[in-house]
Amino acid sequence: MTLTEKPTRQLRRALARQSPSVLTQRLTEEITAKGTARAAAATAAAAVTRGQLTDAELQAWRTDFEARLQTIQQHPEQNLGHIEEAVAAVAKEPLRLLTQRAAQAKANATPCQCLKCQHPLSDQKYLARALDSRFGRLAIWRRYGWCPQCETWQFPADYALGLARNAPASPYVQEISGLLVTKMPPEQAVAVAQRLGLDLSRCRLDREAHRQGLKAQARRAESLAQLDTWEGLQKLARDTEGPPSQPFTLVIEIDAWNIRERDAWGQTQALRQQGEKVERWHWVYMATVFRLDHRGQTAGQRAVITQRGYVATRLGLEALLPQLYREALQRGLGQAQQVLVIADGAVWIWKLVQDRFPQARQQLDLWHAEEHLWAVAHDLYGRGTPEACAWVKPLLQQVRNDQTSALIADLTQLKPRLLEAQQKKLQTQIEYFQHNAHRMKYKEILAAREAVQAGTATTEQTKRANQPLGSGAIESTCRQYQCRFKRTGQFWTTAGDEALLCLETFWRNGRWHELYPHVKANVALN
Repeated sequence: MTLTEKPTRQLRRALARQSPSVLTQRLTEEITAKGTARAAAATAAAAVTRGQLTDAELQAWRTDFEARLQTIQQHPEQNLGHIEEAVAAVAKEPLRLLTQRAAQAKANATPCQCLKCQHPLSDQKYLARALDSRFGRLAIWRRYGWCPQCETWQFPADYALGLARNAPASPYVQEISGLLVTKMPPEQAVAVAQRLGLDLSRCRLDREAHRQGLKAQARRAESLAQLDTWEGLQKLARDTEGPPSQPFTLVIEIDAWNIRERDAWGQTQALRQQGEKVERWHWVYMATVFRLDHRGQTAGQRAVITQRGYVATRLGLEALLPQLYREALQRGLGQAQQVLVIADGAVWIWKLVQDRFPQARQQLDLWHAEEHLWAVAHDLYGRGTPEACAWVKPLLQQVRNDQTSALIADLTQLKPRLLEAQQKKLQTQIEYFQHNAHRMKYKEILAAREAVQAGTATTEQTKRANQPLGSGAIESTCRQYQCRFKRTGQFWTTAGDEALLCLETFWRNGRWHELYPHVKANVALN
């Protein structure tokens, strides 16, 4: 009976009737066999010097490959898709062997010395490590030892192979697990992973994606630490300066959206009975940063930004502030001729801007300003009525003509004629416009756009026409993030959503290669 066979009921009874000495002998033989097999595997692994297949393995692969293709050729209903599937299936085992042997050769060639002090490790041993890879399960033997000076056990080969401590998967599988789960729930990612040739369970994908999110957070913390020293700031400035360019405006847009977390798990009813309010929704703060000259239009007149940076965090404004500042530096804050901040009028946004970007020009999103006027019109005359449209039309024109003072005066004159409840609502809107009056400058931009359409625009008007009137870039970005984090029935934890937010932001910023060096730098997504 082999170790993998399941004993029958009769066999188990027979084994139970055996004497203790017989059972001990059988157990000893099994342990000895395992030890012998392990020693043989270690010896074979130690002899590997390069990744290659033997002539017999190559011939077996070629025979299998030709047989599969011949079957497809003779089948009238099988197409190129079937050929691709067959090639991928027959190549997987040879590629797994090649990967394992190449990794083993690199592990064998790695000196068994301390990574920090470079001293040879003492009490060296040989230990196998199993992990999932792009082509299947790998078993890699590595030498390890004790560094008396650092007082740690170390596996130098693991570092050479890019394997984190206790990581159950190769760097490629780690990357794909994180990428899949940032785009879809693990339950759906399982099927997609299978189509990519990866046999991963839901739990494995979930755990590995969270592990990668924590890795991303650690990398983010390292980058933010540059802001704490003058040397770090200087290095960041040197890395982002690049060749001289024409004067440009740096645009920053800021917003927030709610994510649902299951707080006080299992304690909701008790807390409510005690009169405590149980929160379910929490703010995710976001920002996007781009140069104005990187904004343009497609052939279909749709606005597009060719390069921009993203910031997203669930950890509060204190966490958003340094992340946004660093992203702005990396996108050219130090070289910008002007900084323009566009937002929806939330007080916390303007306080944040005053803290880190005090010289920036502030602009209220035009569509939010008009939305506030429509709210008054609907309250006075009803939603969608001709009277509401007629009343609000001249006020909207005042906004677009930069006549904010006249707008506030008209709203103030209207107030005495309203009921008390309506007066309170109107006063809220009046205060909104009073607070944002200096941020409501749209006339020149609108005039420049009209001149461009008429073909009479000057060079300065052409540049001005490209300036955004609203914060559509951050609005769409928030919606894109929400498509993953606000699906029906989803609840998060702060640890879980922050890790995944951080991972997704690395992907969008085109810095995926900072987490996975085997990946080439990719263009940021818009």
